[in-house]
Amino acid sequence: MAMYPPWSYSQSRANTFDECLRKYYFHYYGSHNGWNREQATEEQAALYRLKQLSNLYLLFGDLAHRMCESAIRALDVRREPPRPEFLDKVMREMLNQGYKESQDRETWLSQPKQRIMLSEIYYGEETLHDRISIINDRRRAIVRNLSASATWKELSAGRAQVVEVEKWDTMLLHETKVYVKMDLLYRRQNGEMVIVDWKTGKEGDFSDQLYLYAAYVREKYNIPLEQLELRVEYLVTGESEAYKPEQEEIAKVEENVGRYIEEMKSCLDDEYYNKPKPMSFFTPMPSRRACGSCNFREVCEHRRV
Repeated sequence: MAMYPPWSYSQSRANTFDECLRKYYFHYYGSHNGWNREQATEEQAALYRLKQLSNLYLLFGDLAHRMCESAIRALDVRREPPRPEFLDKVMREMLNQGYKESQDRETWLSQPKQRIMLSEIYYGEETLHDRISIINDRRRAIVRNLSASATWKELSAGRAQVVEVEKWDTMLLHETKVYVKMDLLYRRQNGEMVIVDWKTGKEGDFSDQLYLYAAYVREKYNIPLEQLELRVEYLVTGESEAYKPEQEEIAKVEENVGRYIEEMKSCLDDEYYNKPKPMSFFTPMPSRRACGSCNFREVCEHRRV
Protein backbone atom coordinates (compact mmCIF):
# COMPACT_ATOMS: atom_id res chain seq x y z
CA MET A 1 0.00 0.00 0.00
CA ALA A 2 1.53 3.32 -1.10
CA MET A 3 1.93 5.75 1.76
CA TYR A 4 1.22 8.75 -0.46
CA PRO A 5 -0.92 9.19 -3.58
CA PRO A 6 0.68 9.43 -7.05
CA TRP A 7 1.35 12.93 -8.33
CA SER A 8 -0.62 14.27 -11.30
CA TYR A 9 -2.43 17.41 -12.49
CA SER A 10 -6.02 17.96 -13.57
CA GLN A 11 -8.35 20.91 -14.00
CA SER A 12 -10.50 19.74 -11.08
CA ARG A 13 -7.40 19.57 -8.88
CA ALA A 14 -6.54 23.17 -9.78
CA ASN A 15 -10.13 24.26 -9.04
CA THR A 16 -9.99 22.68 -5.58
CA PHE A 17 -6.56 24.25 -4.95
CA ASP A 18 -8.04 27.68 -5.71
CA GLU A 19 -11.16 27.14 -3.63
CA CYS A 20 -9.62 26.08 -0.31
CA LEU A 21 -6.21 24.63 0.61
CA ARG A 22 -7.65 22.67 3.53
CA LYS A 23 -10.23 21.09 1.25
CA TYR A 24 -7.39 20.35 -1.18
CA TYR A 25 -5.50 18.53 1.59
CA PHE A 26 -8.55 16.55 2.68
CA HIS A 27 -9.38 15.48 -0.88
CA TYR A 28 -5.94 14.61 -2.26
CA TYR A 29 -3.94 13.63 0.82
CA GLY A 30 -5.94 13.17 4.00
CA SER A 31 -8.34 10.70 2.36
CA HIS A 32 -5.57 8.56 0.84
CA ASN A 33 -5.78 4.89 1.84
CA GLY A 34 -9.10 5.56 3.55
CA TRP A 35 -10.58 2.65 1.58
CA ASN A 36 -8.38 0.15 3.44
CA ARG A 37 -10.49 -0.94 6.39
CA GLU A 38 -7.66 -2.82 8.08
CA GLN A 39 -4.96 -0.15 7.91
CA ALA A 40 -6.71 3.22 7.55
CA THR A 41 -7.01 5.54 10.52
CA GLU A 42 -10.44 6.71 11.56
CA GLU A 43 -9.69 10.13 10.08
CA GLN A 44 -8.56 8.68 6.72
CA ALA A 45 -11.69 6.53 6.51
CA ALA A 46 -13.97 9.48 7.31
CA LEU A 47 -12.30 11.75 4.76
CA TYR A 48 -12.41 9.03 2.13
CA ARG A 49 -16.17 8.59 2.65
CA LEU A 50 -16.81 12.34 2.48
CA LYS A 51 -14.70 12.58 -0.67
CA GLN A 52 -17.18 10.23 -2.37
CA LEU A 53 -20.19 12.46 -1.71
CA SER A 54 -21.95 13.64 -4.84
CA ASN A 55 -24.69 16.22 -5.36
CA LEU A 56 -27.63 16.55 -7.72
CA TYR A 57 -25.75 18.72 -10.21
CA LEU A 58 -22.75 16.39 -10.33
CA LEU A 59 -24.93 13.29 -10.60
CA PHE A 60 -27.01 14.87 -13.34
CA GLY A 61 -23.93 16.02 -15.26
CA ASP A 62 -22.45 12.53 -15.12
CA LEU A 63 -25.68 10.89 -16.30
CA ALA A 64 -26.08 13.44 -19.11
CA HIS A 65 -22.57 12.73 -20.37
CA ARG A 66 -23.24 8.99 -20.23
CA MET A 67 -26.44 9.54 -22.20
CA CYS A 68 -24.54 11.51 -24.86
CA GLU A 69 -21.86 8.85 -25.03
CA SER A 70 -24.40 6.07 -25.51
CA ALA A 71 -26.26 7.96 -28.23
CA ILE A 72 -23.06 8.93 -30.09
CA ARG A 73 -21.70 5.38 -30.00
CA ALA A 74 -24.96 4.04 -31.44
CA LEU A 75 -24.90 6.67 -34.16
CA ASP A 76 -21.26 5.90 -34.98
CA VAL A 77 -21.91 2.23 -35.76
CA ARG A 78 -25.02 3.14 -37.75
CA ARG A 79 -27.40 1.67 -35.24
CA GLU A 80 -30.73 3.29 -34.61
CA PRO A 81 -29.96 5.88 -31.93
CA PRO A 82 -32.02 5.77 -28.73
CA ARG A 83 -35.27 7.70 -28.94
CA PRO A 84 -35.42 10.91 -26.86
CA GLU A 85 -38.33 9.47 -24.86
CA PHE A 86 -36.22 6.45 -23.95
CA LEU A 87 -33.22 8.57 -22.96
CA ASP A 88 -35.41 10.77 -20.79
CA LYS A 89 -36.94 7.72 -19.11
CA VAL A 90 -33.54 6.17 -18.38
CA MET A 91 -32.12 9.39 -16.99
CA ARG A 92 -35.15 9.92 -14.79
CA GLU A 93 -34.90 6.37 -13.44
CA MET A 94 -31.18 6.71 -12.70
CA LEU A 95 -31.68 10.02 -10.92
CA ASN A 96 -34.42 8.40 -8.85
CA GLN A 97 -32.09 5.50 -8.08
CA GLY A 98 -29.44 7.91 -6.83
CA TYR A 99 -32.04 9.59 -4.63
CA LYS A 100 -33.15 6.23 -3.20
CA GLU A 101 -29.61 5.05 -2.54
CA SER A 102 -28.96 8.26 -0.64
CA GLN A 103 -31.71 7.34 1.84
CA ASP A 104 -29.71 4.28 2.94
CA ARG A 105 -27.00 5.92 5.01
CA GLU A 106 -25.71 2.74 6.66
CA THR A 107 -25.05 0.93 3.38
CA TRP A 108 -23.25 3.95 1.99
CA LEU A 109 -21.07 4.21 5.09
CA SER A 110 -19.85 0.65 4.46
CA GLN A 111 -19.65 0.99 0.66
CA PRO A 112 -19.01 4.68 -0.10
CA LYS A 113 -17.36 4.03 -3.46
CA GLN A 114 -20.04 1.66 -4.74
CA ARG A 115 -23.11 3.59 -3.60
CA ILE A 116 -24.44 7.09 -4.26
CA MET A 117 -24.88 9.57 -1.45
CA LEU A 118 -26.12 13.03 -2.34
CA SER A 119 -24.70 15.76 -0.13
CA GLU A 120 -28.10 17.49 -0.13
CA ILE A 121 -29.51 14.45 1.68
CA TYR A 122 -26.44 13.65 3.80
CA TYR A 123 -26.36 17.18 5.22
CA GLY A 124 -30.13 17.76 5.12
CA GLU A 125 -29.87 20.79 2.85
CA GLU A 126 -32.96 22.92 2.30
CA THR A 127 -32.04 23.38 -1.37
CA LEU A 128 -32.96 19.79 -2.26
CA HIS A 129 -36.46 20.30 -3.67
CA ASP A 130 -35.52 23.45 -5.60
CA ARG A 131 -32.61 21.60 -7.18
CA ILE A 132 -34.82 18.66 -8.13
CA SER A 133 -37.09 21.05 -10.03
CA ILE A 134 -34.11 22.64 -11.81
CA ILE A 135 -32.66 19.24 -12.72
CA ASN A 136 -35.95 18.00 -14.13
CA ASP A 137 -36.18 21.05 -16.41
CA ARG A 138 -32.59 20.58 -17.55
CA ARG A 139 -33.10 16.87 -18.16
CA ARG A 140 -35.94 17.45 -20.59
CA ALA A 141 -34.06 20.24 -22.38
CA ILE A 142 -30.87 18.23 -22.79
CA VAL A 143 -32.61 15.20 -24.24
CA ARG A 144 -34.42 17.46 -26.69
CA ASN A 145 -31.39 19.53 -27.68
CA LEU A 146 -28.90 16.71 -28.19
CA SER A 147 -30.46 15.58 -31.45
CA ALA A 148 -30.72 19.21 -32.62
CA SER A 149 -27.08 20.03 -31.88
CA ALA A 150 -24.55 20.89 -34.57
CA THR A 151 -22.47 17.88 -33.56
CA TRP A 152 -25.36 15.45 -33.87
CA LYS A 153 -26.39 16.82 -37.26
CA GLU A 154 -22.88 16.47 -38.67
CA LEU A 155 -22.39 12.93 -37.39
CA SER A 156 -25.87 11.72 -38.37
CA ALA A 157 -25.31 13.01 -41.93
CA GLY A 158 -22.43 10.56 -42.27
CA ARG A 159 -19.89 13.30 -42.98
CA ALA A 160 -17.60 12.51 -40.04
CA GLN A 161 -16.15 9.61 -38.06
CA VAL A 162 -15.89 9.31 -34.29
CA VAL A 163 -12.30 9.00 -33.04
CA GLU A 164 -12.61 9.15 -29.23
CA VAL A 165 -15.56 9.18 -26.82
CA GLU A 166 -15.05 9.71 -23.08
CA LYS A 167 -11.62 8.08 -23.24
CA TRP A 168 -9.14 8.60 -20.41
CA ASP A 169 -5.58 9.36 -21.49
CA THR A 170 -2.63 11.40 -20.29
CA MET A 171 -0.17 13.92 -21.67
CA LEU A 172 3.14 15.06 -20.21
CA LEU A 173 3.41 18.74 -19.38
CA HIS A 174 6.10 20.32 -17.18
CA GLU A 175 7.29 16.78 -16.34
CA THR A 176 3.86 16.07 -14.87
CA LYS A 177 1.18 13.61 -15.90
CA VAL A 178 -1.88 15.59 -16.99
CA TYR A 179 -5.15 13.72 -17.37
CA VAL A 180 -7.16 14.11 -20.56
CA LYS A 181 -10.73 12.99 -21.11
CA MET A 182 -12.52 14.60 -24.03
CA ASP A 183 -16.28 14.23 -24.26
CA LEU A 184 -15.96 13.61 -27.99
CA LEU A 185 -13.39 13.83 -30.77
CA TYR A 186 -14.35 13.25 -34.40
CA ARG A 187 -12.78 13.63 -37.84
CA ARG A 188 -14.44 15.23 -40.86
CA GLN A 189 -14.03 13.87 -44.36
CA ASN A 190 -11.61 16.70 -45.21
CA GLY A 191 -9.29 15.63 -42.37
CA GLU A 192 -10.27 18.33 -39.89
CA MET A 193 -10.89 17.22 -36.31
CA VAL A 194 -13.45 18.57 -33.86
CA ILE A 195 -13.17 18.46 -30.07
CA VAL A 196 -16.62 18.60 -28.48
CA ASP A 197 -17.38 19.60 -24.91
CA TRP A 198 -20.93 18.94 -23.69
CA LYS A 199 -22.14 21.51 -21.16
CA THR A 200 -25.10 20.64 -18.95
CA GLY A 201 -25.18 23.86 -16.94
CA LYS A 202 -24.92 27.57 -17.56
CA GLU A 203 -23.60 29.14 -20.74
CA GLY A 204 -20.30 30.96 -20.88
CA ASP A 205 -18.63 28.10 -19.00
CA PHE A 206 -15.73 27.75 -21.44
CA SER A 207 -12.82 25.90 -19.89
CA ASP A 208 -9.11 26.44 -20.54
CA GLN A 209 -8.91 22.67 -20.40
CA LEU A 210 -10.06 22.65 -24.03
CA TYR A 211 -6.79 24.25 -25.09
CA LEU A 212 -4.91 21.43 -23.38
CA TYR A 213 -7.09 19.00 -25.32
CA ALA A 214 -6.07 20.79 -28.51
CA ALA A 215 -2.38 20.37 -27.61
CA TYR A 216 -2.98 16.70 -26.85
CA VAL A 217 -4.78 16.05 -30.17
CA ARG A 218 -2.16 17.95 -32.14
CA GLU A 219 0.60 15.78 -30.70
CA LYS A 220 -1.16 12.41 -30.67
CA TYR A 221 -2.72 12.64 -34.13
CA ASN A 222 -0.02 14.80 -35.74
CA ILE A 223 -2.49 17.41 -36.93
CA PRO A 224 -1.87 21.16 -37.29
CA LEU A 225 -3.91 23.56 -35.20
CA GLU A 226 -5.40 25.01 -38.39
CA GLN A 227 -7.30 21.74 -38.83
CA LEU A 228 -8.66 21.65 -35.27
CA GLU A 229 -11.95 23.05 -34.00
CA LEU A 230 -13.09 23.42 -30.40
CA ARG A 231 -16.86 23.26 -30.00
CA VAL A 232 -18.86 23.82 -26.84
CA GLU A 233 -22.41 22.47 -26.96
CA TYR A 234 -24.69 24.07 -24.35
CA LEU A 235 -27.30 21.35 -24.19
CA VAL A 236 -29.63 23.16 -21.79
CA THR A 237 -30.21 26.06 -24.21
CA GLY A 238 -29.37 24.36 -27.49
CA GLU A 239 -26.71 26.95 -28.29
CA SER A 240 -23.15 26.18 -29.36
CA GLU A 241 -19.86 28.01 -29.82
CA ALA A 242 -16.90 27.11 -32.01
CA TYR A 243 -13.30 28.25 -31.67
CA LYS A 244 -10.08 27.83 -33.60
CA PRO A 245 -7.26 27.19 -31.11
CA GLU A 246 -4.23 29.43 -31.50
CA GLN A 247 -0.73 28.56 -30.35
CA GLU A 248 -0.60 31.74 -28.27
CA GLU A 249 -3.70 30.67 -26.31
CA ILE A 250 -2.35 27.16 -25.78
CA ALA A 251 0.98 28.55 -24.58
CA LYS A 252 -0.79 30.78 -22.02
CA VAL A 253 -2.78 27.84 -20.65
CA GLU A 254 0.32 25.64 -20.48
CA GLU A 255 2.17 28.42 -18.66
CA ASN A 256 -0.71 28.74 -16.22
CA VAL A 257 -0.65 24.99 -15.59
CA GLY A 258 3.06 25.31 -14.86
CA ARG A 259 2.36 27.94 -12.19
CA TYR A 260 -0.25 25.70 -10.57
CA ILE A 261 2.18 22.79 -10.54
CA GLU A 262 4.86 24.92 -8.89
CA GLU A 263 2.43 26.15 -6.23
CA MET A 264 1.10 22.65 -5.56
CA LYS A 265 4.62 21.27 -5.23
CA SER A 266 5.47 24.03 -2.76
CA CYS A 267 3.00 22.25 -0.45
CA LEU A 268 5.14 19.09 -0.43
CA ASP A 269 7.84 17.94 1.94
CA ASP A 270 9.07 15.41 -0.61
CA GLU A 271 8.31 15.82 -4.33
CA TYR A 272 9.50 12.33 -5.28
CA TYR A 273 7.02 10.60 -2.96
CA ASN A 274 4.38 13.35 -3.19
CA LYS A 275 4.54 13.63 0.58
CA PRO A 276 2.54 16.65 1.76
CA LYS A 277 3.54 19.11 4.42
CA PRO A 278 1.57 18.87 7.69
CA MET A 279 -2.14 19.62 7.45
CA SER A 280 -1.63 22.93 9.28
CA PHE A 281 0.32 24.21 6.27
CA PHE A 282 -2.84 23.98 4.13
CA THR A 283 -4.55 27.18 5.20
CA PRO A 284 -8.36 27.05 5.45
CA MET A 285 -10.11 29.55 3.18
CA PRO A 286 -13.63 29.72 4.63
CA SER A 287 -16.50 31.44 2.84
CA ARG A 288 -20.25 30.93 2.92
CA ARG A 289 -20.32 29.88 -0.71
CA ALA A 290 -17.43 27.41 -0.55
CA CYS A 291 -18.20 25.98 2.89
CA GLY A 292 -21.91 25.68 2.14
CA SER A 293 -21.25 23.08 -0.57
CA CYS A 294 -18.04 21.49 0.74
CA ASN A 295 -18.10 17.72 1.20
CA PHE A 296 -15.84 18.02 4.25
CA ARG A 297 -17.88 20.50 6.27
CA GLU A 298 -18.67 17.73 8.77
CA VAL A 299 -15.04 17.45 9.90
CA CYS A 300 -13.69 20.96 9.21
CA GLU A 301 -13.57 23.15 12.30
CA HIS A 302 -12.99 26.23 10.17
CA ARG A 303 -16.19 25.96 8.14
CA ARG A 304 -18.33 29.07 7.85
CA VAL A 305 -22.07 28.53 8.23
